[in-house]
Amino acid sequence: MLTVEQSKELIARGFSRRNFGRLATMIAAGSTLPFANEQALAQLSMIKGGVPADAVKIDANENPMGPCPEALEAIHKMAANGGRYLYQETFDMTETMAEQEGVKPSYIKAYPGSSAPLHHAVLAFTSPTKPYVMADPGYEQGAGAAKIIGAKTIRVPLAKDYSHDVKAMLAASPDAGLIYICNPNNPTGTITKRADIEWLVANKPKGTVIMIDEAYYHLAGITPYTDMVAADKDVIVLRTFSKIYGMAGIRAGAAIAKPELLEKMGNYMVGALPTTAMAAANASLKVKTLVPERREKNQGHPRGHARVPRKARLQSGAVGIE
Repeated sequence: MLTVEQSKELIARGFSRRNFGRLATMIAAGSTLPFANEQALAQLSMIKGGVPADAVKIDANENPMGPCPEALEAIHKMAANGGRYLYQETFDMTETMAEQEGVKPSYIKAYPGSSAPLHHAVLAFTSPTKPYVMADPGYEQGAGAAKIIGAKTIRVPLAKDYSHDVKAMLAASPDAGLIYICNPNNPTGTITKRADIEWLVANKPKGTVIMIDEAYYHLAGITPYTDMVAADKDVIVLRTFSKIYGMAGIRAGAAIAKPELLEKMGNYMVGALPTTAMAAANASLKVKTLVPERREKNQGHPRGHARVPRKARLQSGAVGIE
């Protein structure tokens, strides 16, 4: 059953009472929602007979380096306590991330990767009268959630330099519920300038939420947008441990936003998070050299090797799972 407050909020977003039964089921279902989840996506990228030990699946943007030694040690220690929920591991991870990002712990919500909070944000902020706006080409998973609840997805072509055309995205719908910016973009790997994103946040309509997916920002070495969250803007920043941290199969990530936005997204999430994932994520965050060292390796110019131009090395992304 929906609460009175939930019913009022759904009506304000353009849902009819005929939708309430299905939406109530979605809220109760949480992680079992019927759009493209990890299990469904895994079927698409499955290789019969398994993947050779020395192979790299570039269609999923997997990191062959895997978790760092500190994360593996944390997983090993935590496995022995697998019979307990140990919620403190989630709190510890969010506190570590909050300290590093310059926000309060209440501004961070842990998730199993960053695809889940993308789905939940679409459910929380879009509706039949509030479209979901994304780049074309762009990371497609949010569109699946929009389809389930009858929200329109508006795809806006990238600009000539393959960055997000933020002015066209804003003009595409004056009533957008959620505008999604993946920076660097998946699958093009290109970067949208900070000035463009700042313009979008400053000029968006009241009630529109801007989501900035930073799944690949560590690899590009660009400045994150958590300062906008700290300033209480209507901005949600997504993070994942699937890419540079090499934890795609372990499933850890976070949404960073002001508490009122996280609370609305939280209506669609139930259950505890894996303690092994939270412990590994926390341990990874504490390794100060991990990100810069792995970024250097990924860029292809360790000592004695040629430097690859930024545009060339960033335009090799794929869809995958975040």
